[in-house]
Amino acid sequence: MQPTRIAITGFGAFRGESDVAVVENPSRAIAFALEREPPPGVQVVAAELSVTFERAPRELERWLAGLDAPPAALLGLGVQSRGGVYRLERRARARLEGDRRDNDGRGAGEATAGLTGDLATELDLARLAVALRVGGASDVLCSDDAGGFVCERVYHALLERGRSLGVPAVFLHLPTVAQAPIAEQTRIVRALVIELARLVAPGMPR
Repeated sequence: MQPTRIAITGFGAFRGESDVAVVENPSRAIAFALEREPPPGVQVVAAELSVTFERAPRELERWLAGLDAPPAALLGLGVQSRGGVYRLERRARARLEGDRRDNDGRGAGEATAGLTGDLATELDLARLAVALRVGGASDVLCSDDAGGFVCERVYHALLERGRSLGVPAVFLHLPTVAQAPIAEQTRIVRALVIELARLVAPGMPR
C-alpha cells in the first residue's frame, strides 16, 4: 500500500514590528521535522513560504507544480500569539484589510484586491480538533477568522489549489516557541497529520 502523501507548508522568519516579530518560526521547523520523520503510512512533503502577501502564493504554486505526484491533502501551518492556542481555521476570506505589513512592507489590501470569493475547508474540523487534543494540545479552537494576514492569504491559495487538484486543504495556527517548544508542537501536529491521512485515505490502519 502506497503511503498517503500530505503536503505541508510553513513560514520563515517574520521581520515585523518588535512586539510581533517571529524569528524562530515553528511552522517551518515542524513541517520539515515531519518530512524527515513522518508518521507510519504517511509521506510528508514540506515547503517554506515567505511571509509576504505577493510571493507566498506564487511559491506555493511553483512548489506544488514541481512535485512528482499530487498530494492527498494540503496542510498549512502558521504561528499566532494568542495564549498558546492551536487554532484550526475553517475559512479564508478573499478580501483582507489591515495595517500590518509583511516582509516586503506590503499591506493586505494591496495584495488581495484581485481575489474573488471566500473559501472554506470541507474537512471535519471537530474530528481534527480531537486529534490535536489526543496529541497533547490542551487548548484547541475551530475558528472562522484566519487572522487577516499572510496566513489567511496562503490559506485561500491552498483552498483554491486544493479545489483544482480535487484534494482537501486545512490551516492550523500554532503557538509561538515561547509558548510551546517545537518538539512538543511537532508531536501534536503529528497526531493531526495521522488523522488527516485517515480522513483522506480511510483504509489507513489505526
